[in-house]
Amino acid sequence: MIKIFPAIDIKNKKCVRLSKGDYSQVIEYSDNPLEIAQRWVDQGCKNLHIIDLDGASSGTPSNFEVINSIRKKFTDLFIQVGGGIRNESTLRQYFTAGIDRVIIGTKSISDPDFIPNLSDDNKSKIIIDIAIKNNAIASKGWKETNNNNIKDFVEFLELNKISEIVYTDINKDGMLEGINFDCIQKFIKNTSISTIASGGITTIDDIHELVKLDKDGLSGIVIGKALYENKINLKEALEINGCS
Repeated sequence: MIKIFPAIDIKNKKCVRLSKGDYSQVIEYSDNPLEIAQRWVDQGCKNLHIIDLDGASSGTPSNFEVINSIRKKFTDLFIQVGGGIRNESTLRQYFTAGIDRVIIGTKSISDPDFIPNLSDDNKSKIIIDIAIKNNAIASKGWKETNNNNIKDFVEFLELNKISEIVYTDINKDGMLEGINFDCIQKFIKNTSISTIASGGITTIDDIHELVKLDKDGLSGIVIGKALYENKINLKEALEINGCS
């Protein structure tokens, strides 16, 4: 079953969307992320993808209280959170709060010892963010790219028994231009790790295309701006065979 994740990006305690991860291109959709979560729950969502944009940029969680309020209100939701999580104490903070999965990006790239030194229990509950910008892995709130070989990095994650990846196409993210299916398919077929697709999902047809990758290891789909701009009806997306 492929999980559908409505995205809630939080900046200054408000629900926003960026274009291509550019912090200078911010559209504010609500000053109450809790109400946005309620909107998606009312439409049938069972999962949420929440990003602390301030945390991703600064390296330190900045919107924990907002995220925690969502967790406390919607106890049955599966919630994954990313943004500024760069040490084990922050991991513990989110897990103690009841967050189901924590997304690690920058730390997994900048500190090669971080993942190997995690306990097996923590490894089983983290998702690694592989955000691609111009064929390079991006980090530090997607503001920087590095020279890590994508294939080698994925193999490193496989060796360390990481169970899930979020693959984000930054060049497509927030642009409402559709997905780069070939790139997503190539990535998924070249790893044994379950993969959540993010970036560019614009229409119901995009979701139908991605669902074809179920048997190849696609485990989830993150939908952001397309929901906020009414390009995709969440109820309709959740009714697609194989989605939840």
